[in-house]
Amino acid sequence: MSVVLFLAMNAFGDPMGDLLEQFGRDYEAVKPQSQYSSVGTDYKLDQAALGTYYTTRSLSLIYRQNEEMMGRYDELLTKYDHVIEQNREIIRLLSEIAKKGATPAPPGQTPGESVR
Repeated sequence: MSVVLFLAMNAFGDPMGDLLEQFGRDYEAVKPQSQYSSVGTDYKLDQAALGTYYTTRSLSLIYRQNEEMMGRYDELLTKYDHVIEQNREIIRLLSEIAKKGATPAPPGQTPGESVR
């Protein structure tokens, strides 16, 4: 499963993919060369520790990315608020024009001039 996740994330070249790639290398590096070796029999504990370490790093990365996304979201909300205010002003101005009963002159014609 971690290999599939690794390949999916690495295809986009993002920081999470790089982190998973490094985890894969470190995880495999603590395995003994031979399955019959008695040297380094605690490698499973090392792998569990690596898993915990990289889980923490992954969560930290996700947290930072979430903060960036929230900042962009706030910027977008501010822009939408500005557009809403502009639309309200346009509606107010159009309402005033409608109350006066005046219609704007076409381009190139002065108000009050008749079209023949």
